[in-house]
Amino acid sequence: MNIKALIKKYEELWNEHSPFYEPVPYTSMVELFLKELKQLDESEIGHADEAPRYVKNILARLRELPLHDREVWLKAIMSKFEQDFSHAKWREGYEQGKIEGMVEREKVVVPQFVADWIRKCKMFKHFAVSLSFALQPIVWEENNLSDKCIDWLMDANNQELFARAWLNGYEVEKEKRYLVTLKNRQPLVKSQSGSTLYFSQDITARNYKGTQKELEEAKFGWVFDCEGIDIEEVE
Repeated sequence: MNIKALIKKYEELWNEHSPFYEPVPYTSMVELFLKELKQLDESEIGHADEAPRYVKNILARLRELPLHDREVWLKAIMSKFEQDFSHAKWREGYEQGKIEGMVEREKVVVPQFVADWIRKCKMFKHFAVSLSFALQPIVWEENNLSDKCIDWLMDANNQELFARAWLNGYEVEKEKRYLVTLKNRQPLVKSQSGSTLYFSQDITARNYKGTQKELEEAKFGWVFDCEGIDIEEVE
């Protein structure tokens, strides 16, 4: 049987059991229709890329039915495909979850000073802040952005990285830490109160491990440009 013959058969069946006669149970008709539809040749049913055309035809024929009959047919069809539909929706949610998980795992890594700038921009309350706003040199100047941050933002290789961090979130790059020692082996240490740094005369004293930012805030940023200092990068 081809698809034209199948359509003709059910048109005759519909006419034979019109509202003026005792109708065939809709569920039985649907079951029979689905059974015979599965027996059609693949060329008659159509391939996946032709599915929209067949769906359109089916919907058109359903719309021709009286409202009550249409509802009965739809309920019968949905009851047959309920399990398949539920599985499809579950699969759709599963795939969406995988995509969202990939986005979460693929957060870019940016330096702390870039993270600070993004956070500061998004905290402005007086006007709307956009990605383009955060990349304007005049805005950098007005907010006293550090030279290091400006140099990073002006690097063309960092433009896409900054945009992804702005839109999708980011992780902060672990800053390097340093041990600072004078050439005579006096280590830079922190006072017991933790409020100051100083070079200890006790060469066995435990060195202070600090990031460049922490050293700069403690007024020891000059050690990075001093020939009389040994600086060791540590974990």
